[in-house]
Amino acid sequence: MVSRHSIADREAKARACDEAIRSRTLARSQTLVQFLRYICDQELDGRGPEITEYSIATGALHRPADYSPGEDSSVRSRAHALRRKLQEYYEVEAPDAEIRIELPKGSYRPVFVHRDDAPTHPMEPVPVLELHPPEPNPKRKWLAVLAIAAVILIAGILWYRTYRPDPIDPLVRAAWGPILQRGSDVLILVSAPPVMRTLPSQPGVRPPGNFLEPAPEWAARWYKGLNLEDRGGPIYLAPNRGYSVFSDSVAAMSISSMIGIVGGSYHVMPESDLQPRAIHEAGVVVIGSPSYTTYLDRILKTMSYSFWFDPATNLEALGQRAKPGSPIYQPKRNPQTTRYSTVYGLITVLPSQPGKVRPERTLVFAGFMGSPGAQAAIDYFRSPAALRDLEQRFQQQGYGTFPPAYQVVVRCAVDRETAINAVYETHVVIDKVPLIE
Repeated sequence: MVSRHSIADREAKARACDEAIRSRTLARSQTLVQFLRYICDQELDGRGPEITEYSIATGALHRPADYSPGEDSSVRSRAHALRRKLQEYYEVEAPDAEIRIELPKGSYRPVFVHRDDAPTHPMEPVPVLELHPPEPNPKRKWLAVLAIAAVILIAGILWYRTYRPDPIDPLVRAAWGPILQRGSDVLILVSAPPVMRTLPSQPGVRPPGNFLEPAPEWAARWYKGLNLEDRGGPIYLAPNRGYSVFSDSVAAMSISSMIGIVGGSYHVMPESDLQPRAIHEAGVVVIGSPSYTTYLDRILKTMSYSFWFDPATNLEALGQRAKPGSPIYQPKRNPQTTRYSTVYGLITVLPSQPGKVRPERTLVFAGFMGSPGAQAAIDYFRSPAALRDLEQRFQQQGYGTFPPAYQVVVRCAVDRETAINAVYETHVVIDKVPLIE
């Protein structure tokens, strides 16, 4: 039997909270873990009476300051789910736990209770009286039928809203963290390589612009062979940083689609237009090559795996440059077409940087210059099967699920400019999260 007397040992309570959070029952529900951690910390710090639906929404579920309980029922639905998970945890995974955490109905304040081995006493049976109901009134009968139908309809609507299938796999949510939470605000940065844009002109009329140069003969001949607009004059070239690699754009669209499905907001912009202050205001996803992405290069320079140019092979390289003798991954090209045939992608997962007000996550999907390596990395990180395999690899290292910071190298075959698969190659756990200067 579980008695309701209070426990004075704060350390024992904190240990009970940690054990529940690290349990298999809650392993794939980061939102419930954050919910439980928040209310337990508040209670253990003596702020239990201050726990409210609003404080949980803004402090644990990262809702905005204008959160309205009347318009958003996420706290209530998460509390209901947490009660069920705690019950399941103590009934299945930890039936002999000395201290249990309960969340009474109608309250968000946790109760720590102690297991009492005293036997229970059955209650005396209550005699049942046989009653003879009066003859039914036909009008009342139809009213009762309508009332029952209304209750069933309302219950069905509430059940669908609460238990409808999640379009995002729970393992994918766990890997992406706050970025795939409802109400998230995500900044998606896409590589913007330097390109030369072709501009046709009329005879004797120079196109507007301060940095124009006449295209060399081969470029003009190539342009005119594409059946594009020919105005009769020379072809000019203009520098630009407003375009992205096709595969990087596809990757950005797939991420924005997932964020939209879960009810988050996002902003997609070329990395060249980045204002550093914006990095600290939202979760961040960076896509592309560090060869022409300044912020991505700054991140990877502090990581175990990074990209660099290898003058010996005249190719980019991916690997642990600080560890001589470790494997080095380089792209392969088709000798006939000179197009990529095999490339590698790099996934980097980082938690919040110091100084952020709310917990966020930075995800970096990088590849070789002009390759679909970043797209392959995102395809891998969106796959429940791939993430299940990755989680098992972490568990073999002693982690319950995904660690806070890590890198994964994936390999992919290429069809023209598109990744056609994504296969695990290796990974490393980052024990100390570096400060990105």
